[in-house]
Amino acid sequence: MPHLLSRTIPRRWVRRLLGLFLLLFVAMVLLSLVVLDRLSQNLPSIEMLRNIQPSEKTVLFAADGDTLEEFYTQNRTVVALERIPIHLQVAVVSVEDRRFHEHYGIDLRRLVKIVLDNLAGRGRPGASTVTMQLARNLFPKVLPSEKTVVRKIREMILAVEIEKIYTKDEILAMYLNQIYLGRGTYGVQAAARLFFGKDVWDLEPAESTMIAGMIQLPERYSPFNHLEEAYQRRAVVLNAMVSAGKISRASAEAIAATKVVVADPAASQATAGFAAYFVEEVRKHLEQTYGADRLYTQGLRVWTTLVPRYQTWLEDAAAAHTAVLESEFEYPMTKARYDLLVAAGQRPPKAAYLQCAGLLQDVRTGAILAMMGGRDFADTKWNNAWQALRQPGSVFKPFVYLTALERGYTPASILLDTPFVLDTGASLWRPKNFSDRFRGPVTLRFALSRSINTPTAKLYLDFGLQPLLDNVHRLGITGELPLVPALFLGAGEVSLREVVGAYATFANHGVRVDQYLITRVETLDGEVLEQARIRQYEVLDPAEAYLMTDLLQTALREGTGRAARWRGFTKTGAGKTGTTNESTNAWFCGYTPSYCAGVWIGFEEPQPMGRNATGAHMALPIWAEFMGKIADEKGNEPFVRPPAMTEKLVCLRTGLLATAVCDSTTVEVFLPGSYPQAICSGDHRGEFGGRSGFDSSFDDLDDPEGDGGY
Repeated sequence: MPHLLSRTIPRRWVRRLLGLFLLLFVAMVLLSLVVLDRLSQNLPSIEMLRNIQPSEKTVLFAADGDTLEEFYTQNRTVVALERIPIHLQVAVVSVEDRRFHEHYGIDLRRLVKIVLDNLAGRGRPGASTVTMQLARNLFPKVLPSEKTVVRKIREMILAVEIEKIYTKDEILAMYLNQIYLGRGTYGVQAAARLFFGKDVWDLEPAESTMIAGMIQLPERYSPFNHLEEAYQRRAVVLNAMVSAGKISRASAEAIAATKVVVADPAASQATAGFAAYFVEEVRKHLEQTYGADRLYTQGLRVWTTLVPRYQTWLEDAAAAHTAVLESEFEYPMTKARYDLLVAAGQRPPKAAYLQCAGLLQDVRTGAILAMMGGRDFADTKWNNAWQALRQPGSVFKPFVYLTALERGYTPASILLDTPFVLDTGASLWRPKNFSDRFRGPVTLRFALSRSINTPTAKLYLDFGLQPLLDNVHRLGITGELPLVPALFLGAGEVSLREVVGAYATFANHGVRVDQYLITRVETLDGEVLEQARIRQYEVLDPAEAYLMTDLLQTALREGTGRAARWRGFTKTGAGKTGTTNESTNAWFCGYTPSYCAGVWIGFEEPQPMGRNATGAHMALPIWAEFMGKIADEKGNEPFVRPPAMTEKLVCLRTGLLATAVCDSTTVEVFLPGSYPQAICSGDHRGEFGGRSGFDSSFDDLDDPEGDGGY
């Protein structure tokens, strides 16, 4: 060896050797550049990195400010770094990337140590810095989860680029808002709400360190799934914080001794399905207006009209009464049986049990305060309150009587409840009453309040279809209706939404308002994209609207709706029942000066519901139950009578001004100038003869309702 070392190496060999080393070095550099260039292909551009926007959820708020629903592809709420507690920031950095503030995206010291550990067979700890993890989470398609050398190098390249553009605080903020923490939750704010039921800025150190520990394996260290393992992982985090010099050993021991209060896992699902039909209508509007991408990833803030307690009262009343009806009528398929079949894995192809829909509207603004489109959104998505068209039956009659009042009839006008046959040109039409009996002459008020069919049908002979069609269209019923005389008794199809809107016009002094579900839509930056505007249309004379309300007060107080009082509604109100032929649909729609609500009962595919399945028996109890609570909360409100209305004492047998010899009289209210001018002669035999419907001895008090469809 000494002899070899003592030899003189020719200078040309030295030059050749140095040249070879230089050539190898250049080749390695060029090869590295080529490899880096190849590995950098398809990575996000600098422009993309400068405009990183994490996916954010859209939040729907109820009228009281409570969160109603959230729409997202990732459950995330972005918060500024200054709102995230320092103890949470320190815990995350200590356990995930201790030298985060010292390196440039790649921790070379850690990387070398990990390589040596792996070569020595001492395990395979991770080498990803916070910035590298952020890169992987921001661009999962570009950096798939497979652990390969190529992916790791691409991850490092992207991390360096991110470090060039953003400050350390900006990177940490993005990381804490981006990281996945289990249960479909992304970011520390969503995790704080989910696991501890509080906002991230309210977290205590014991909770913050537990969240920091979950980052490595979210499902394994979830306090919902494995609380003891979550505590053990928290101890690792605390040791890392002590080793990093961020907290003292005594502080770590104090935190380790603190038990956390974990939220009820079921609580996060407590509102799932609540007001589902309302939420779905809002969702459809948002997606149609702003697009699916903006709805699910750009974080809109949406304030709605729904009042949660009203919705709860409606759903509770419907659930209780429909269960009673199913037991009473012994339907072959009930909601309870359907649920049992679903639980057994034998879901029927259709939800063939009895359905119910309800809708509550603010009379003056048109805001929809509660909506129930069916008994269970999971079973059927069809919204019977908003979408479905159903035969209205006698709930349609107020529109007929409104038309009669406009054409000179009064509440005291005498109508004939007698049999008649009409040749329609296609067939003979023979309207009949629910009781199959006829009362003879009755007042218009009595005919409407008892929902008697034949006198209503005879109004067709007086003014025909066109005036009626004009009125229902003015009141907001826009669908195509059949041009047949049976329309006077509720033929055709309308939606519950339209009926409620039309009845609300009576309560609102003849002013129809557009219905709406959303009060405001904003971006995350507070830009208002949509603001509700109350749109009003004067479609009725206020006196006519009041007179209709007065007539419907009688229907609720003395007529087919009289059961409302002992069902829970005891305040001032007006309303009307509705039943169709063979009891395939049952309705009730009623209102106070502030609120109008409608209820529909039936099967999705129309079929008879059973004997005595009338609006008074099927739908009215639900309306009375929840509207009774609303009216009790609001307090009694009278309907305000326009000053031009006139009161006169009239004879119930003739409809004329009463005299001392009349044996049956009442004080009746009239439109300005419309009261009868003639005075009753006192001879009540007249052309009608016999007893008439205003005689209470002839009133079918045992009939729950006078509807007979058409």
